[in-house]
Amino acid sequence: MALPRLFISTDMQMITGINNIDGDKDDVQSLVHALMYQDKFDIVGIASSVSRWQPGKNDASFIHHVIDKYAANQDELARHGSGFKTAAELHGITYQGTKTVAGASGIVAQTDASRAIVREAREAAAAGTDLYVATWGGVGDVARALYDAPDIADNIRLLSVAGQVQEPNAHKYLKTNFAGKGDLWWIDEASTHFGVYALPDNRYPTGNSWAANNAKGHGALGDLFYQNTIDIRGTSGDLNLTKMGDSATILYLIDTASNNDDPTAESWGGEYRKAGNQYWVDRTDQGFNFAESGGARTVYEDRAAWQSDFAKRFDWLTSSSPAPVPTPGPAPGGGVVKTVGSGSDALLLKISQDAWNGSAQYTVKVDGKQIGGVMTASASHASGQDDVITIKGDWSAGNHKVTVTFLNDAWGGSAGADRNLHVDGVSYNGKALAQGTAFLNKNGAADFAFTDTGGAASGGMVKTVGSGSDALVLKISQDAWNGSAQYTVKVDGKQIGGTLTASASHASGQDDVITVRGDWSTGSHKVTVTFLNDAYGGVAGTDRNLHVDGISYNGTELARDTALLNRNGAADFAFTDTGSAAMADLLFA
Repeated sequence: MALPRLFISTDMQMITGINNIDGDKDDVQSLVHALMYQDKFDIVGIASSVSRWQPGKNDASFIHHVIDKYAANQDELARHGSGFKTAAELHGITYQGTKTVAGASGIVAQTDASRAIVREAREAAAAGTDLYVATWGGVGDVARALYDAPDIADNIRLLSVAGQVQEPNAHKYLKTNFAGKGDLWWIDEASTHFGVYALPDNRYPTGNSWAANNAKGHGALGDLFYQNTIDIRGTSGDLNLTKMGDSATILYLIDTASNNDDPTAESWGGEYRKAGNQYWVDRTDQGFNFAESGGARTVYEDRAAWQSDFAKRFDWLTSSSPAPVPTPGPAPGGGVVKTVGSGSDALLLKISQDAWNGSAQYTVKVDGKQIGGVMTASASHASGQDDVITIKGDWSAGNHKVTVTFLNDAWGGSAGADRNLHVDGVSYNGKALAQGTAFLNKNGAADFAFTDTGGAASGGMVKTVGSGSDALVLKISQDAWNGSAQYTVKVDGKQIGGTLTASASHASGQDDVITVRGDWSTGSHKVTVTFLNDAYGGVAGTDRNLHVDGISYNGTELARDTALLNRNGAADFAFTDTGSAAMADLLFA
């Protein structure tokens, strides 16, 4: 079963040792909490978004700092479960949101974060699921996303913490236009989160003994968590507190009761009162009041359970913590499939290495700007394997340059003791570069020139539907007449994505590149492409057709992978899953 997709928006503006004014360190604690539970949900975005308390002080650099600390412990976490992204992957999905609170309209300017919310909501819709958006500060970027794309409301589950206080005008816009109307699923929390840290008679108790006993000395993340319970409000006071109030949103998703679909049910993240169609608020009945905060008792009553669970995870980060016995599984395909950056354009790099005494590390820059963090090669060049790295962006029409820089050359004095990096191919929007290979046998850079013609995917589009570790890549084109060809894709009889519309011209040698993601079992399968809207005007130039120009599965081309559909109907293509990890060998988004 696919993990819930989660987009986090935080107003983080203060970290011990980085900035000691203008804020509160509780978001650092909650982000550490979230990063340590990635086996329970799929983080698809982390954004820096303003709150009214410290307008302009939030910045994505604070998020990147926490991720850098995570890098030191990602391997320990990954030993205990799947789903933990690399630090490079997390850097690649970190976005700057608004630094300005909304005016009377409730709408801020478009940001990278608001655009990412729209994109991820639509990706979730294509996969037949929803996108959870947890706001730990203002809701300005969410309001902007819904303003730009109201159609995504059906696929967003909004978990807002004190949104009305954090960003009143943007919250008012959401409440006026979406709350209780049946499209947007929204837990509009105001006070339940106090149950994470308050005492019955004190909303802000002094003390960080839990962090001192359970986080301090437990890896880089544990130390970061503990350090940010000290003097939690910086120079404005000397309050030490394990606060992490925004973690109510994380607790809602990781609760062992799995009541995510029913906010009125008991949950580690609280129980809520239904106040409209798809709209819930704090419980205000006296039995659930706690520290003068409506609904807070519904989190407090499970505090011992979720704190114990969190403490066990910090224990994972100590050398004395044993890893679980791994479940036997198929050997990996030898390469990794990774996407960094965001945007409608796609550079695809095929990377391999000669490993010795460690793996080759490298960075990727486009026009001098690094995208993603330091990456580590996995695929063996000698075995003919490749990592497939997709670099997303929005590049203007004209000439550009992608640079791959090898960082950690090593040589032991003989041919078999030599660490090298290979670039085995580069394509841009589906078209291979004329010069797309390089052998880097010493630290240094290789440059590759590419040109953006101003059209999507060189006349075709790049699109991904579905979700999962396996990848079917379809190359589609059309003969357009009186409208474009439309079609559907099914795997083993189950449709993935909605009705698709072809863009690329077959006569011009163009292709749309459609990646169909899923988790298919070992054995034989069938992918079906069905042409829906044939048209013919009576002469040769007035004929709408659909072409399947190629199909690959996890990097291997199918034995039969082409078809001309010149009338409504279906073409079936057989493929086999061998049990190896996915490694797409063609362009995917």
